Amino acid sequence: MNSSWVLRVDGLGKRYGRGCGLCSRNTGPLAGANSCANCGSILACTNVSFDLLPGETLGIVGESGSGKSTVLRCLFLDEEPTWGSAYLSGFHRGERDIFTASPPERRELRAATMGLAYQNPAAGLNLHITAGGNIAERLLNVRVRSVAEIRDRAGYLLRRTEVPHDRMDDIPAHFSGGMQQRVQLAKVMANNPSVLLLDELTTGLDVSVQAGVLDLVREFQEQLHIAMVVVSHDLGVIRLLAGRTMVMKDGQVVESGLTDQVLEDPHHPYTQLLVASMT
Repeated sequence: MNSSWVLRVDGLGKRYGRGCGLCSRNTGPLAGANSCANCGSILACTNVSFDLLPGETLGIVGESGSGKSTVLRCLFLDEEPTWGSAYLSGFHRGERDIFTASPPERRELRAATMGLAYQNPAAGLNLHITAGGNIAERLLNVRVRSVAEIRDRAGYLLRRTEVPHDRMDDIPAHFSGGMQQRVQLAKVMANNPSVLLLDELTTGLDVSVQAGVLDLVREFQEQLHIAMVVVSHDLGVIRLLAGRTMVMKDGQVVESGLTDQVLEDPHHPYTQLLVASMT
């Protein structure tokens, strides 16, 4: 089935609520809403499809509530999608939908094949075990058992993410937001995932801290050739990291293409408004 992609997503959708026959009419960009006025259901995302190539970075941009983070949570199996399918080249040679995976297979996919860095680092870290212990947790999930190997790997990753060596045995609850994000990046990179999902990674960080985190992401992508999906409301982040971009509004993709084309010559009125707001 697979030719060149590392991740294929087809018709992904997530609905909260029972739904009704009027949902499709009452939601989406034309309706200007993602909640159905008739039944109250929320269509967080609908009919999202894309291929992600090895080493490629895809950006997903949109305002809060556009559905972009829901896409990531579904792909990381945090959420159960209502519709659609997704295939990873490393899972049954890309021939089996990851949403049909068994619980043990899901644990393996989340531990070894994919990594998700959450907007709030507390969602991706155990704040009350050490920074090194957080990385050890992820390594143990893929059956690395040597204490020396785990500690060496943790030390290496924390150095790569510029976390001081003397903080490896400190708990992230005592770290700044920027350092927590660095530890989270080190943790998700511990098992060299083939697909890295980044959800609003720089939100809430000081500008100088943002720059450092983004430099780390670019370094990982360029040196390790990891395929990434980057979600952000910040067009500057998308321009810096993504070669290709999808724009979402009210749960649907309204425009997609090469990042420079989308941002320099936007066609959809919503994209035009987003770009204008950044100039």
